[in-house]
This record gives sequence, C-alpha cells and structure tokens, in this order.
Amino acid sequence: MFGFRISIGEKAEWPLKEDKSSFIRQWEKGDIHLLQWSLRKFEKDKLWIEDEKRFLAVEGVLFNREEIVSRWPEVNVAAWRGSFAAVLIDKQTGEVCVYNDQIGSHMLFWCRTERGWCLSSDLFELAHVAHFSTMDTEFMHRIIEMGYGSGNTTIVKGIQRVGAGQMLRICKGKTEVEQYYSFDNTPTHLNEEEAIAETDRLFRQAVKRIIDKNEEYGLKQFYPLSGGLDSRMVQMVARRLTNRPITNFTYSQTGHYDHLLPQKIAAYLGNEWTFLPLDGGNYLRQTDAITRATQALVNYNAPSEIYYCSTQFDWSEAGVVATGVNGDNIFSVETDHKHEIERLYSLSFAGNGLGSPLVLQQYTETYSPFCDVDVLNYVLHVPLKKRWNYHFYDKWILRYYPEAAQWDHKGEEIGHRRIVMSLMGRNIPLRDLVKRMAFYILKRLHLYNGYQMKEGISMNPYDSWAKSNPDLREAIEGYYSTHKHLLASYPSIQKEAETIMGEGRIYDQCAVLTILSAIRQVQAS
Repeated sequence: MFGFRISIGEKAEWPLKEDKSSFIRQWEKGDIHLLQWSLRKFEKDKLWIEDEKRFLAVEGVLFNREEIVSRWPEVNVAAWRGSFAAVLIDKQTGEVCVYNDQIGSHMLFWCRTERGWCLSSDLFELAHVAHFSTMDTEFMHRIIEMGYGSGNTTIVKGIQRVGAGQMLRICKGKTEVEQYYSFDNTPTHLNEEEAIAETDRLFRQAVKRIIDKNEEYGLKQFYPLSGGLDSRMVQMVARRLTNRPITNFTYSQTGHYDHLLPQKIAAYLGNEWTFLPLDGGNYLRQTDAITRATQALVNYNAPSEIYYCSTQFDWSEAGVVATGVNGDNIFSVETDHKHEIERLYSLSFAGNGLGSPLVLQQYTETYSPFCDVDVLNYVLHVPLKKRWNYHFYDKWILRYYPEAAQWDHKGEEIGHRRIVMSLMGRNIPLRDLVKRMAFYILKRLHLYNGYQMKEGISMNPYDSWAKSNPDLREAIEGYYSTHKHLLASYPSIQKEAETIMGEGRIYDQCAVLTILSAIRQVQAS
C-alpha cells in the first residue's frame, strides 16, 4: 500500500521498491524516521514542507491545496478537503502527529514495540517489521458475522488503525488518539425546499472539486456506473458541470440490470462506456491479492469485483475516480436517529465502504461526493423523518434532475416508494416484514444458522456460479482444505468455519478465506 512508514526509536527497515509509477522520499531527525512511498500522481498535492520549527508531509489529494499552503505554518486539518493522510512533526519537541482525513480514507496502522513505535500504511508490512503475529479473535468473528471489522482494531492483535477524523499523537514516550473532527446529526434544517436547494449546491461543489482536480493534472474523468442510484446521480451532476469527455465503466453479470441500465444511462449522457462481464466468478480465486489490497479489513468477496476490474484497465491516465460510495447511507436512512452516527462510522467509514477505495488507491485516488465533508455536514442535519425511505433523496432528484427518474431504482419508481417499517433499527419493506421476523425467530431458536439464505437475482450470483463453474468451487474448497490448519490456535473460529464451509453461502465462505489469507500473510511476513 502506498503511503507513510514511520519509526520512532530504532530505525525500521521497510521493504519498499521505487519504480517509474511511484517515488520514495524520506525525512529524518533524531530518532524519528519517515518514509513516503507514493504514486506519481497529484504530486503537487503531496505537500512536503518545513520551517525551523515544523515539518509537514501529505499523502493523497487536496482540493484546497493553495489555501492550505498559504496558511502555513498554521495547520488546521479540520478545514482541509480531499482524500488524504498527513504527518506533522514538531522539530523542537519531537512530537509526531499523524492524521487521517475526516472519513478515514487512507490506511494508517500503528503499534508500540520494544524499540519504540512503528507506523505503516500497510498492515501486513507493519506486522512483519514489528514482529506481531497473533490474530485478533474478536475481529475475525466480526469479519464472519458482519463482513467487516470494527473501530480502530485490526485483524492483527496489538496493531491499531488511525480512524476517521482522528489524530495519533506520539510525544515523550506517550501516545494519544484524538478525535479532531466528528460528525453529528442534530436536526437543524427544517425548511425542506431550502434544504434541498443547499444540498444540491454542495453536491455540485463536491463533484466539481473532482472534475477540476483531474483537469488541473490533465487526467481523464473515468468513473464507475452501476444500476444503483448513487453512481447515477454522480454522473448526472458531472455531465452538467463539464462538456469534456467522461468514460463510465460497468462490471456485472451479463444481462443483469446492473449491466443493461448503465449502458442506457451512459448513452443518454453522451458518455463513453465500457463493460466488464463478471460471468463465472473466477475473480474470486484472487483471495490473497484482494485481502492484501484491503488489509483484511473487509470480507474479500465484497471488493473482489472492483479488484478484478482494476486489473483489466489501464489507470495511468485516470484521475480521481468519482464514486457513489455511501450515498444511500447518507441521503436516505436505514436506522434511527440515535444510531445513525454510530452506523456511519462503523459501516461507512470503517466497514464495507472501505473496500473499493482501498483497491483503487493502488492506481489513483477516489472520492465520493456523498462523503464530501461539506455535503455530509449539511445533509446529516436534515431531520431523519425527511430523509426516511428516500423521501429527501427522491425530492432532490425530481426537483433538479428529473431526467434521472426515467429509470426506476430497485424496481421502484423514484418518488413512489414502497411502504417501509423500522425493525431493530433497519428499514424493512412492509411486504418483507413477516419473512424477516420469521428468520429472526428461527435464528434465536437455533433452527436457522444464518448461512443458508436463498440467493436471488444478482449482479454477481456467487452460488449459481459455484454450481455451474466447478473450477470456482474447487478453488474455494481447495484453499480452505490447504490452509484450515491455520485455525487450530483459534478454536471458536475453527468451529464456525467448519459449519460455514459445509453449509454456508459463497459470501460467508469467502469470509473464512479472508481470515485464512490474513493469517497466512502475517505468518509469511
């Protein structure tokens, strides 16, 4: 993973290799040793500045770079906009402050060692350098149950992650994690029409930031487009803001809704369009590569499609990729007011929302306008009752982008949604309520293990592929058979894994493989 490597105390030896697409630079003072290994993209945004008192290094992309530079030596990371990580060092006191951006876009892992401290943007590399090899059982259980980890922990016991809006301070033998930026959802915007208008202004601003950054560097607008609503709206807004070429890419099972609809939308917008079929699911065989790219923070199954897609395209001229990540979780509501912020941080910033961005950071930067700080700050204050069940989202579309409503969403006409009810903090369509309650009761009575669920029509029908593609089934079963001995030290995980591999869906089996892959890579480090 590109990013920072820092050792405080004894100097660590990091196994990095510079090539024509990347560069390495380093800074040292006393017992502080810093390396930055980065892509040769957005180089002006990767600040590397110092004066007699302080040193600052930045990884990623900054949308307000000129403002940040003009204010130096003042550093107010809360006011930065972009996808970034930063290191600020006080040269007089030896204080090291490491920042992740407001939504935790970049990987920053750290641990205390016998020799001092080590920090790396690569979890497995850090485990090797710091000699950490014990796995976190609680984290592994969560990968199986939820598909993603939790909070600041990682799958390697003793190694922590600097999360969304957090700063890690190391000074005089002590560490402190500070929340320098946080979101809240206190309802304040009561006039719905004004709220929709301001949301549109901020969303357009967020999309324009991406377009302008790509044009600054002469890079292409290369964006994903699926059958979902979020990516559709990003493309609708982007096309309004630029007349220059936009290329959309789509990946899906051939003939699925997520294949056919994006083609229609791209044609309507006048965008170039390319399609990558996922038929057969053979990309699921890249277990180790995907687990490495996503740092074992999520079930490798979830980002497997974008990983396969990323290996098939030339990214050398691609700019910041505008995604629709987390749109539904923010513009609509799937929980109650009390749990919304908690869910935002656990699911969107530290969970499934990480998969695709982490994969693409190997080639470029990504940014979701829905997660733009200014957009988030505003929309989260729109009362939940107004955002409930796409009410606010649909009204925004119908008022400003009615052309986007000519295609349905999830089988529903935009502006005419099914009735839903809230059950245990989740929005459940009324017609599915009885079925969901039955599953819950059966699970509580231990008559249903949660791993046997009928797979419906999908852009990636894993279990159907496994039946029709024996090579895929053999690969998954073979990986487990070859490496299942690695679970001997974790009996509770071993027992659950055996049940899943015997009865579970491919998705759940991939969670088991994610854990095995992580153990393998930690032990091999």
